[in-house]
Amino acid sequence: MRSLFEEEGPAALTHQRVAQRAEVGRATIYRHWPRQVDLITEALKITEQPLLRAGEGPLREWLSRELIRSGADLAQPVARQFLTTVIATADQNPAVAELRDDLLRRISSLLRGAIDRAIAAGETVAERDNDELLAQILGPLIFRATIQRAPVDRAFADRIVDAALGPPAS
Repeated sequence: MRSLFEEEGPAALTHQRVAQRAEVGRATIYRHWPRQVDLITEALKITEQPLLRAGEGPLREWLSRELIRSGADLAQPVARQFLTTVIATADQNPAVAELRDDLLRRISSLLRGAIDRAIAAGETVAERDNDELLAQILGPLIFRATIQRAPVDRAFADRIVDAALGPPAS
């Protein structure tokens, strides 16, 4: 299922195609995933989510590293398929909407935790609305990696971080 999703996108996830790839009967696939939307939802669940992950270190360094890593992830077809499918189907599919909402909660919590640690460590961080900050950080990243299909290098990541958090304290 994952390889079909990665290679051809969600439209390839039919009961017949999955059964052929898995070398099992279609009845087996129908038994586990009765509807095509169930196949798509399962593929999304088993695909590693391509955005922020937990890490250590000063806020700016962690965030720049994560943007570079996320940019590299988004350069991979499966990550682009994941993001595109979530965006395209969440409004019509409650299970995908739940995945989207879980992703948002997870990355929001990671960012909030990193900001709280930075403040506790004495880093200069202005209090900001977490959702707005996520939009300022992830918007340029997603545009660069998926629309422009350009690499997210350290200089680009640092510019995103500086634009979102303000210039580093001297």
